[in-house]
Amino acid sequence: MNVFISADMEGITGIADPSDVVKGEADYPAGRDAMVGDVNAAVEGALAGGAEEVLVNDSHSSMTNLPRESLHESARLIRGGTKPWSMMQGLTEDHDVVFFVGYHAKAGTSEAVLNHTYYGQVLLSLRVNGTEVGELGWNAGLAASLGVPVGLVTGDDATQTEALDHLEDVETAVIKEGIDRFTANCLPPERARNRIREGAERAVRRASDFVQPTPDEPVTIEADWAATNQAASAAGIPSVERVAGRTTRIEADSYVAAFEASVAMLHGGGAGRNELYG
Repeated sequence: MNVFISADMEGITGIADPSDVVKGEADYPAGRDAMVGDVNAAVEGALAGGAEEVLVNDSHSSMTNLPRESLHESARLIRGGTKPWSMMQGLTEDHDVVFFVGYHAKAGTSEAVLNHTYYGQVLLSLRVNGTEVGELGWNAGLAASLGVPVGLVTGDDATQTEALDHLEDVETAVIKEGIDRFTANCLPPERARNRIREGAERAVRRASDFVQPTPDEPVTIEADWAATNQAASAAGIPSVERVAGRTTRIEADSYVAAFEASVAMLHGGGAGRNELYG
């Protein structure tokens, strides 16, 4: 049993404010410790369920948040931000199940903690074959295209709703309730991590039973940017077409190819942000 964990930070236990997740801010060290706690709880649950190998991909911002020395000794870690598959770097067809730990709802979701899609201030919307998705749906499409189910999603209650809407059959661990974008009603850490451990154990035991939708191919992925300069920058990436002032698009025959191209498109658009004017 081979488990892949994509670990984000906004959906981690106790996190509610941007200062919790941005390096250099006063509350970031505590947020990083909380991220370690949630990820280790997921690893512990996976091992209890029968996992033999666990690979963790640090998937938040710079992707250098999880200290190797603090991570569970049974897990391997992919750390660093230069990843062709971004939040899903390291996933292969040899994995049996995927966990999304510390995930958050897509941009524009009301009463969802730190809701956004990939960039907090730059990307307005991401669509796959015309359907709006967040990071959860975008990444789940890659897993599905490789034949690997998403077995566990942890985060706030809005993230649970998004997971069930998109995946239909998945274990979830709700560790806080959203009040507003920057406010949450949080469970005590040990109760939250017990939920994560239990959900992870169930997900591993059920890995072969999950039935989830797979993306139609060929694939179109579109991004709506906050400003025209960001769209122009994204369109500088080969295979990216600018189809409107603030919209760019990629098309590919397979989801894997579309996903990799969309990672480049998103990075290109993000690089086009002006420090003073957005």
